[in-house]
Amino acid sequence: MEDIIVLVIIEGSNRDMGTNYKLLNEVIVPNFQKSRILVAVNQADMAMKGRRWDYYKSKPMKKLETFLKEQVDSIQRRVQEATGVKIIKPIYYSAEHNYNIDILMDLFIDNMPKEKRKLKI
Repeated sequence: MEDIIVLVIIEGSNRDMGTNYKLLNEVIVPNFQKSRILVAVNQADMAMKGRRWDYYKSKPMKKLETFLKEQVDSIQRRVQEATGVKIIKPIYYSAEHNYNIDILMDLFIDNMPKEKRKLKI
């Protein structure tokens, strides 16, 4: 399973993160390489109940951006505290507003296997 990439997408408007942490800590982290675990927070525009999103510029205002940065730092820190594994720093994005989609794609590209799988015949 060394060439499998796991992407966990967390809903940005979700305030109850218990299920997400349980999935990460009990299922994903113990069964996959830490370098293959990617976490992304979608619906960045809906975090903080949709407040502080600049709809004209399609990006978060400063207060929301700070909140989102704290959220991804918290995810990384809490997974490490629970499992001892430091996952790749999560990212946040809004698919609806095409915000940070380039960062999400870079996350995939930067963490793809360097070599092709050998075909088993």
